[in-house]
Amino acid sequence: MLHEYYISARETSAVVEKDLFGIVRLTGPERVSWLQGMVTNDVQKLSSGNGCYAGHLNPQGKMVAHMEILKDDDSLWLVVERASIAHLLSAFDKLLIMEDVQVAELSDAMSILGLIGPQSKSVLEAWLGQPLNLDSLYTHRVVGEARVIVTDLGFDVWVPRESTDRSLRALAQSGATAIDHGAWDVLRTEAGLPLFGVDIDETTTMPELGDRGISYDKGCYIGQEVVAKVKYIGHVNRRFVGLVMEGEDLPQAKSAIRKADKEVGYVTTSLFSPGLNKSIALGFVARTAYAPGTAVEVANGAKTISAVIVDLPFSKQ
Repeated sequence: MLHEYYISARETSAVVEKDLFGIVRLTGPERVSWLQGMVTNDVQKLSSGNGCYAGHLNPQGKMVAHMEILKDDDSLWLVVERASIAHLLSAFDKLLIMEDVQVAELSDAMSILGLIGPQSKSVLEAWLGQPLNLDSLYTHRVVGEARVIVTDLGFDVWVPRESTDRSLRALAQSGATAIDHGAWDVLRTEAGLPLFGVDIDETTTMPELGDRGISYDKGCYIGQEVVAKVKYIGHVNRRFVGLVMEGEDLPQAKSAIRKADKEVGYVTTSLFSPGLNKSIALGFVARTAYAPGTAVEVANGAKTISAVIVDLPFSKQ
């Protein structure tokens, strides 16, 4: 079914339950000023109905969690992989001293439904019975019991957990094809979007993922000195990249990437891309090999796979 699911996501509309992600809500009068000192992007610049991508780092500049941050009139909402929520909440608990900020996890109370594909906007409008009036990335609004957000892959819809099945059926009746997590994984990999616990972890720094999610103009935040140092030096020692591979073999996660018989990185995700009709991978590669067009080899048991480093997302290829 993967091919059919993929075609739906690329040509019409597809819907998937994004159960790998959870929701954290921040309330209280000091929520914005407090979170401003906790994350890499500029939360204070956000107006209600807008959002941004950011990371929360430890003092050594390593990743605790990355997230989407959404702002409305009385709350800040964080969309975070469930794999990192416990660690993030523990860090927040230690960093909240006297500030009037309340933190609540709502992952079990809400479901996140992702819509992908060129017809997803019209599907949502048919389901909601009104225009979306959302255009730019991370803009969002509440319609009835649902919150709709513009995302990197299309749209997310938050609904109460008890409304999940009903909402999925209604979206399908409006024209969306339900797809599984495997199809969604292909789509997010082609888009070059890393998953915490799969592609990135507590050893990752934000600059290794690029400048997305980093404000170099805002005030101090935890881990800022490390991020600023990378900016001053002008390069990272390793980078998150894409690889286009020859043949149909797929290397396992953590398989070594080599250049001229020297290990220069490792694979985090590998799969077949229907869009490119090739095997592709995500991974980290050292500065000596991360320039686009660099030829490398990927270990695959006793064999090797020839590959080329490419920019992300793969749609650029």
